Amino acid sequence: MFRKLFSAPIVRYGVPALLIFALVFAFPATRALAGELLNLFRVQRVAVVPVDFTGMEQLDGAVGNNISQLISDSVTMKKEPTDPVNVSTTDEASQLAGFNVRAPQDITPSRISVMSGVSFAFTIDREKAQALLDEAGRGDLVLPDEVDGADVSVNIPSSVSIAFGTCPEPSSDSEAARELERETTTSGSPGRVYKDCIIFAQIPSPEVSAPASLNIAKLAQIGLEFTGMTAEEAAQFTSTVDWTSTLVVPIPKNAASYQQVTVDGVTGTLIERPSDDAPQFALFWVKDGIIYTIGGLGNNAQKALEIANSLP
Repeated sequence: MFRKLFSAPIVRYGVPALLIFALVFAFPATRALAGELLNLFRVQRVAVVPVDFTGMEQLDGAVGNNISQLISDSVTMKKEPTDPVNVSTTDEASQLAGFNVRAPQDITPSRISVMSGVSFAFTIDREKAQALLDEAGRGDLVLPDEVDGADVSVNIPSSVSIAFGTCPEPSSDSEAARELERETTTSGSPGRVYKDCIIFAQIPSPEVSAPASLNIAKLAQIGLEFTGMTAEEAAQFTSTVDWTSTLVVPIPKNAASYQQVTVDGVTGTLIERPSDDAPQFALFWVKDGIIYTIGGLGNNAQKALEIANSLP
């Protein structure tokens, strides 16, 4: 399940979806919180963690289906996503999305789309969650008893996607995403279909509220060990992260590289995944409470930096 997501081209679901998935992937730190007071998670920085997904192949079968079912059973949607709305100008996008949308002045976009926000809540069932860890062969990872019954709420604001070149239509519909996957598979290579596509996405920081009485770093360590990290590697990584303000982006170990870069006056992260068929890139940075990403197919990472550094 997770391996398939990371073998897919970045551009398939659009960069906002990648951001959302990365945020959800980081939630082992917040799903397992408990207590009476609430912490508020807001993204202020991005951290990349290389992960070996070979130990998670079992999630493609029954275990993965059970995880999906558990999430489905425990989540209550407060605000459902709606279909993206295409607009003509960044002013229209700003008005619809509710924040100041930025765009390079010297490149004409092929499409500007506004994606509606999403809000949901869920309650942790420790017994069921632990049973899934056991079923996945990771009974050595034990969730604390106090996570049971913890309430977590998530608010993901509206986002804006600005496309340059030939890009797939954004969609909030998972069936549409699967149809796009079939389309690119039929063509023989997604790189042939969207080889000139670059997507510039921006979204105000998602907010996660959850009880604050547990050791968040320890819970994050459990999540990282589940992905395949050793206990020592997970402990070392979690000790370097502020889990109340950091968006953790997992990338396939030995299949992608990353580096810190100066972009838009701040420090950003550039991820590149080489491939003879369809190389991919994604540039992340956070500025003034907005998460920005520029991603696509091809060897256009330098173009992403040029776009980011040309923003007004």
